Amino acid sequence: MPQSNLQWDEETLYTQGDAYFAELLKAIDGAAHTIEMETYIFEKGVLGDRVTDHLVRARRRGVKVRLIVDGWGSPGFVHDYLNTLRANGVKVRFFRVIPWLLRRLPGDPRSLWRRFLLRFQRVNRGNHRKFCLIDNRDLWVGSFNVSDVHLIEVRGDQAWKDIGVHVRGPELRYARRAFMRAYRGWRALNLPRRSPKLLLLNDSLVHKRRTRRVMIGTLKQAKEKIWIATPYFVPVGLVLRILIRKAKAGVDVRVIIPRDNDVKFMKWMSLPLMWSMARAGVKIFIYAPRFSHQKIFIVDDWTCIGSTNLNHRSFLHDLEMDVVITHRPNKELITKGYLADQGLSQPFDSRQWSSLPYLKRKLISIFLLAKYWS
Repeated sequence: MPQSNLQWDEETLYTQGDAYFAELLKAIDGAAHTIEMETYIFEKGVLGDRVTDHLVRARRRGVKVRLIVDGWGSPGFVHDYLNTLRANGVKVRFFRVIPWLLRRLPGDPRSLWRRFLLRFQRVNRGNHRKFCLIDNRDLWVGSFNVSDVHLIEVRGDQAWKDIGVHVRGPELRYARRAFMRAYRGWRALNLPRRSPKLLLLNDSLVHKRRTRRVMIGTLKQAKEKIWIATPYFVPVGLVLRILIRKAKAGVDVRVIIPRDNDVKFMKWMSLPLMWSMARAGVKIFIYAPRFSHQKIFIVDDWTCIGSTNLNHRSFLHDLEMDVVITHRPNKELITKGYLADQGLSQPFDSRQWSSLPYLKRKLISIFLLAKYWS
């Protein structure tokens, strides 16, 4: 397991979208020089209106504001917010756009054919990161999109369960380099071979290899526990085998998965994998109160949160950003929250899979062949 004496200078944890965005918007209002933000989902609603308003006000104060949106995750953004933001001087880029939307967007080539090729090339490579870097000094990152689903104010007790963190420290330069790489294009910025230790990135080949090495190596070296919370459970084969092997070796392996999911087919794809893991001794818990969208990895004393799911998209395809938690009180708070969520969950009943009709199990198994794109 990677050991490091590095710590964030400041580190504040948030487990509710209302508090997270309230503090983020306050920080945007206090920005003096730059605001650089990325999000997978930026959709119309109370939160979308607020974020747009605060970004516009910051730009009117003379702050340089840049925003990257994933067009697949935010299909309505072009009509809902793009014109307002651009009219007020906010620089917007789309990392990925639906191929049949051939309208020229900011950052697009002039040629219609080149636009189509660019969209087609990124069909399976999205920007799943959710972060905001202010004045190269404050980084807000987690699993919160710009969406009302995260607000108790709007959704009440059905607001999505998520987690995020605000950090300060010397490694924030890597967050800016990651932003600029996405903003200017994949080949626009050559990153140094040295990689951050507290930020897990996959925006370059060097960073991707290191992040895989950290994630896989940490799981392999686990001695006492591996506790994971993920909304989308379709792990790559290597991770699945490690979790099974560790459970058989006596490591306390637990996974919390939500009962309900915003991606409907995910439940069926997960079932046979959950069944295999449960047979090997992995403790799987189904969280029922609301949709749990948080991504948590607790391996012995190593704790990490961010945007990475335990699925193929996060490990193979999409841009992600995760933060290693370094402050002891926050590690304890995450562990306490994990145990509380477990208490609100039901143990996975393997009969959910074994009792299904044979033909349905066969159909799901065939469907699981598409897990590479899940």
